[in-house]
Amino acid sequence: MSRFTVLLDGTFVTQPRTGSGQYTLALWRELSSCQEIAVTLALPHSDAVALPFPDRISVWRSRVPGKFRKIWWEQRGLSVLAGRLRPQLVHVPYFAAPLRSRTPLVVTVHDVIPLVLPEYRASLAMRFYTALVCRTIRNATLVLTDSEWSRRDIVDVLGYPDERVRVIPLGVDARFQPTSDPDRVRALATRWRIRGPVILNLGGFDVRKNLPLLVRAFARALPDLPEGTILVIPGKAHSDNPRLYPPLERLVRPLGLERRVLFPGPVDEDEKVLWYQLATVYAYPSLYEGFGLSPLEAMACGTPVIAARCTSLPEVVGDAGLLVEPDEAAFARALVQLVNDPMLQRTLRVRGLDRARLFTWQRTAERTLAAYREAIDLAQPVARVMG
Repeated sequence: MSRFTVLLDGTFVTQPRTGSGQYTLALWRELSSCQEIAVTLALPHSDAVALPFPDRISVWRSRVPGKFRKIWWEQRGLSVLAGRLRPQLVHVPYFAAPLRSRTPLVVTVHDVIPLVLPEYRASLAMRFYTALVCRTIRNATLVLTDSEWSRRDIVDVLGYPDERVRVIPLGVDARFQPTSDPDRVRALATRWRIRGPVILNLGGFDVRKNLPLLVRAFARALPDLPEGTILVIPGKAHSDNPRLYPPLERLVRPLGLERRVLFPGPVDEDEKVLWYQLATVYAYPSLYEGFGLSPLEAMACGTPVIAARCTSLPEVVGDAGLLVEPDEAAFARALVQLVNDPMLQRTLRVRGLDRARLFTWQRTAERTLAAYREAIDLAQPVARVMG
C-alpha cells in the first residue's frame, strides 16, 4: 500500500495527564515522523496546546455549548470533518465513535470500566453516554486495545467480534529512567523531610485503585519496617464523590498514621519521575486495569514493584515484580519482604528495567500502523459493494 491518510481524533491532547491524552500524544508523535502515513490531528476545540508538526493539525472550532460539545463532536463534528478532508481512515483513540461513518474506522478501547464497575456510571447522564458508546463501537472496522484482559472484556461485555480486536500494548515514555541526577532526587527528599524508605503509589485516588487496602496493609506492616519508612501518595484528591473517591484521610487518622502517610498533592511530569526514582518500592493494589502504565513507569525508573495479581497487571509486570493477591495481609507481607531485602530489590530492579524496554511507543506505533493498513483493506470490499 502506498502512503495513506489518517484523521486522528485529538479530543484528549489538552489533557496530557489522562491515560487517553498520553496515548494520543505519544501515538501522534511517533506516527507523524513516519513517511508511510500522513496523519491529521483533529481538535474539537481551540484550546492552546504545544504540539509538534503544527502543519498537520486541523482545528475544528465547535460552536456547540460546552455541556454538549464532546458528544456533538463524537457523533457529528468528526464525521463532518472527515467528509471535508476525505482521509482513508479515521482513528478515535478512546472509547467513543460516531454511530455512522462513511470512512473506515478504528477505535481504541483501553478498558470497559464503566460497564463492569457500577461506581463509574452512577449518574443518569453517564449511563446514557455509556449505552451510546456501546452502540457506536459496532461501527468500528477494527478495535484496538492494550491487553489480552481488555480484549476478553471487549468480546464478552461488548459482544464485539474477537477476530476484529487487535491487542497493541502501550509504551513507556523515555523520560522514565533511573536517575542521572541524584542531587535532584535528594532535594526532593529534603524538601519533604524524608529520611527512610519510601513506599510509593502514583496511580490515582478512584475506588478501583484500592488505596484503602494499601493504607491498611502499610499500617499492618509498619512494626516490621525500618525506622522512618513512609507511604507517599501524590496526586489530586477528590472530595465531591466519596463513593468513587474514598477519602483516605478518614482512614489515616484512626490508624495513627498522620506522620507516616504523606499526601504531597498534585505533581507535574518532571516531579513524577523524581518520585519514582526516590521510591524504595512501588506498591499498586489496583483491582482493575486495562493496562497498568503506572507500574511500568516505575520499573522503567528502576523501582521494584509490588502489584495486585488482577486483570491486566500480570501481563505488564510479568516476573519483574511481586504479584500478590489484593488482600491486606498479602500486601503487608510483600511490603515487609521487599523493603527489608536489598538483594531482592536489586533483582527486581534489573528485571524491571529489562521488561520496561519491551514496551516502547515506537513499537506501539508500528503495530498501530499495521492495524490501519488492515482496516483499510478490510473496508475496501464493503466500499466496492456500496459503490
